[in-house]
Amino acid sequence: HRANAQSLAESWLQDLWIGRETAEFSLRPGLLALQPGDLVQLGAAGGGRLFQIQRITDGAARQISARAADASVYDAAAPLLGRANVVSPKIVGPPRVEILDLALWRDEEALSYVAAFADPWPGPLAIWRMTFQGGYEQIAIIDKRATIGETLDVLPSGPVRRFDNGSSVTVRIGAGQLSSVGDLAALAGRSAMAIRVGGDWEIFAFAHAELIGEKTYRLSRLIRGLGGEEHLAKRDAPAGATVVLLNDAIAPLARKVAEIGAPTTYRIGPADRDYAEPIFVQPTVAATNKALRPYAPTKARARRTPAGVVIDFMRRGRLDSDAWETLDIPLGEASESYEADISLPASGKRTLAAAATSILYPAAEELADFGAPQSELTLSLYQMSATVGRGFPLTTTLPVQ
Repeated sequence: HRANAQSLAESWLQDLWIGRETAEFSLRPGLLALQPGDLVQLGAAGGGRLFQIQRITDGAARQISARAADASVYDAAAPLLGRANVVSPKIVGPPRVEILDLALWRDEEALSYVAAFADPWPGPLAIWRMTFQGGYEQIAIIDKRATIGETLDVLPSGPVRRFDNGSSVTVRIGAGQLSSVGDLAALAGRSAMAIRVGGDWEIFAFAHAELIGEKTYRLSRLIRGLGGEEHLAKRDAPAGATVVLLNDAIAPLARKVAEIGAPTTYRIGPADRDYAEPIFVQPTVAATNKALRPYAPTKARARRTPAGVVIDFMRRGRLDSDAWETLDIPLGEASESYEADISLPASGKRTLAAAATSILYPAAEELADFGAPQSELTLSLYQMSATVGRGFPLTTTLPVQ
């Protein structure tokens, strides 16, 4: 501390100035108690001053060499030292990284997303992608720490296309907070969360979030199977399943159709560090076509006509399809096309195609497949994409009216 050092230096200077005066004297040999460093007060010869013994030579008499001293020069109180605020070094380890293979959940056609968590958060994380030449190129920055956690109990299967008021799930998150939202906000995906069961990520939303412990919430009034994957809501999610809040901390990863099915290696770590350092995690993943698959048709019904069984249904849209004012939603594909697989005896199937939301199952083909008109048909309906082929299926059994 500068003030302490200055005070000590001034005391030393005064002591050196006083020590310019020296004295030499003899003592009888029996005075053995005196040692170098002791202070003695000399009489008239020393002017009644204190001297500090510097050297003693023993012989017939004890020869003493001393210098003048004044103990008061060290009596000045040193300034009080404030306790230094010692900051522990920030130890940063590899971040936790989750690669999310999601169906479309916002108006951005990324094929996959990445979420990252670290505590302490080291600041922005860089995403590097391996090139065909074996090097790496930086493709994105993760600016925010994601809200990642685990379920503490089972999320049971639930209904789709409506709020589930009978089920809830308890989650514990690493950082951040969860908040309740209104029903319209939940329907719009403002509280969307992804949960991983096996290798699949289901998107659900919650309207109610109740804090019941440290970083622990009970989520209820759920909407399941968002993004066109209603079939994922039909299974239970066990305790310990990973959950990720789908907010602006989630960064797009793969974007190009050419990346579908191609294993790609990434390195993800602090943006101010070299990507070759061991603090970087190195996942290798292949993007899927989930985000580009058309949604499954809905409201299917079958009716018998003289020409055969007509299967009518409604299509659903992935993009810009929430407006209530328009008579029809945007197609979202290059052209309109559908396929239906009719389940036949002995695990066979007949595939039908149409360019509109009505498919004819000709009477002659029904007779050839079953030998008689059927009272119900089990089938799977798909909207087609020129990019990725079949969309998500509507698999159902329809009574023939």
